[in-house]
Amino acid sequence: MATAALVSEDDLRTMLAERSGLERDSLWYPVHNVPRAFGMAWPLTPEQAEDVLSGLLDRLRRVLPPPREEEHPAKGYRYLSEITNRYQRGDTRHILERIHARGITPARPAFDGEHYDPRSERGWGARPSTAPDHGGTPNWSWWREVRAAGPRPLYRMPDPYAGEGEPPVDRALDLREHTGDDAAYRAALREAVREDPRQIDCWAHLGSEAFERADSDESALTEALGYYQTAVAVAELSLPPAFTGVLAWEELDNRPFHRALHGLGLTWWRLGDTTAAAAVFCNSLWTNPDDNQGARYLIGAAKSGVPWHQTEWSR
Repeated sequence: MATAALVSEDDLRTMLAERSGLERDSLWYPVHNVPRAFGMAWPLTPEQAEDVLSGLLDRLRRVLPPPREEEHPAKGYRYLSEITNRYQRGDTRHILERIHARGITPARPAFDGEHYDPRSERGWGARPSTAPDHGGTPNWSWWREVRAAGPRPLYRMPDPYAGEGEPPVDRALDLREHTGDDAAYRAALREAVREDPRQIDCWAHLGSEAFERADSDESALTEALGYYQTAVAVAELSLPPAFTGVLAWEELDNRPFHRALHGLGLTWWRLGDTTAAAAVFCNSLWTNPDDNQGARYLIGAAKSGVPWHQTEWSR
């Protein structure tokens, strides 16, 4: 009977690169360190290799801690690392560390330093209606929290279309419109984030495309989760610690982040994690009380644990 081939250090590095999405050269140390970290000698049996790969991927996917410099405020934005302890993609943490090392562009005051005031007559704040949300139960607790917080500073995210010239996401969308080639569209978006992982809207559009494919391919949902998580995590690098401000939809630079948040909430919900979905919808409503994306119609059902298949209005 044939014996399964043993796995060398070089083989394992190749396998880890394929599963994590990282370059082989960036994985030299974690793979070289396997004997000391896992107490195994080269070469590995196939079973040992799978155990080691699982452990290495788990370490690569571990989320970065939230950028807290003070006690958690009574109410504020919940960072991704406060909602989950693992990224779906093996390269997300590495991408964030690369961006951080190159320097972060912070969010800055918007609308000449104005504040959002939920009690003003200006109309920016969503006004609770007497009609129930689509979950069947009136749920405006999020709005009460917004009103109780009072005036909060308005912020603008940094330009989400890093680089010169036409935004890569626009080029990819034009390509799909003119050719109808979804594979080429995905490839263009992936090339854009390989060249510059700060392209939040490209990550979000990759998530949306995978989410749509999930109607015929359930495995695409985990792909969508990875893309949306990366978009949100990259955007979060620009937020100050203990962020309590408002990112109004009227400020165009904020919209890619809101699209990524909305997609992440829907994807987690569709995957059955209603707790994580509800946390993301809370973030959406807290940072954009105007609720241009309709999260107020979703949050009640998500908080109640209503499964995705029971909510036709959640698409």
